[in-house]
Amino acid sequence: MSLVGTAPAIDLRRAPLVELRAVDMRAPERDFWADEAALWDRLVSTWAGLDDAAWRIPGASTSDAGGPDWSLAEHIGHLAAWQGLAEVYTRNAIATGRWPSDEDYDGGDFDKFNERLREPWRSLSSDTIVARFAASRRGLLRQANRLTASAIRGDNEWGWVYLALHGHYLDHLTVIETWTAALRARQADGDPFVADPRTPDLGTFMARDELANSTLEGLLAVVPFDRWESVEVTPGWTIRDHVAHLADWAEEGVRAIQVYRLEHRWLADPVEGVDAWNERMVERSRPVGPVATLARYERARTAMHDAVATLTLTELRSPEGWSWAYDCLYGHVRKHLVLLGPWCAAASWPDPTA
Repeated sequence: MSLVGTAPAIDLRRAPLVELRAVDMRAPERDFWADEAALWDRLVSTWAGLDDAAWRIPGASTSDAGGPDWSLAEHIGHLAAWQGLAEVYTRNAIATGRWPSDEDYDGGDFDKFNERLREPWRSLSSDTIVARFAASRRGLLRQANRLTASAIRGDNEWGWVYLALHGHYLDHLTVIETWTAALRARQADGDPFVADPRTPDLGTFMARDELANSTLEGLLAVVPFDRWESVEVTPGWTIRDHVAHLADWAEEGVRAIQVYRLEHRWLADPVEGVDAWNERMVERSRPVGPVATLARYERARTAMHDAVATLTLTELRSPEGWSWAYDCLYGHVRKHLVLLGPWCAAASWPDPTA
């Protein structure tokens, strides 16, 4: 069943949240399914590029039941859990005509009930949480699609269906957008979100680099090459510039390890300063197109893997060795993941001017 109408001109994916909160989502001219899809896109973009470890950092919000502060994992898990509950009660309501009441959930004490929903989410990986969330959404949408246009806007249905779909997204976006912005800033500044980011062995180091690079590839894959040079993703830099910059430092890391092997010393930062070096190197490579830039990055990353493999574990975990190895491979990639992530996630969104 489709609830389609002529909606007021507001871009739910991009407009300020305060404007979204002023929209009457229940109005007959709203397209229920398009609104849900738009707010889902907006929600998913908030965590694009964030480390798995960032999901478990407490501080997203306080607990209304007096427990520890909530994390991103618990917020997204909470949304997923309620969609799982809603799939069941919507299916039952369609069969029996009975919708739940507040009393069905700890006698109406939702704070207490929600506190019990924090596990298993706080212990799961971010990939698992997102996969379960997507599955619970699909299940609830299947049930909601069985309702008629008039029924879904009824008092019972609206309160229990809308508020488990985009109504719930909107409630939590107020917290999640602010919190993920703070986490992205920390990650872009190099915060590892753990006390000691050094790996216990080379195999773990390489596995973490593969994971970060796989995440980067996934983000870049949704952006056609013709947009790699046409749009600034961050001030003054396109996607091509970001990838070239990653290649620059991977190549510099290879050189640093070669100098260490030959001269038993680690290179210092560029004399001109890191920011000036970055700009000069990116400007120098701008005549090179996206395809060749990506190929150069892949070659540089492979060469850096080979160079790191020549280090002993003691050399790798030393302050200088770790700085060059980590900060020229996945330590560097993870900084750019949070700069590119939200933009790449939004790259396939509908054009609001179309």
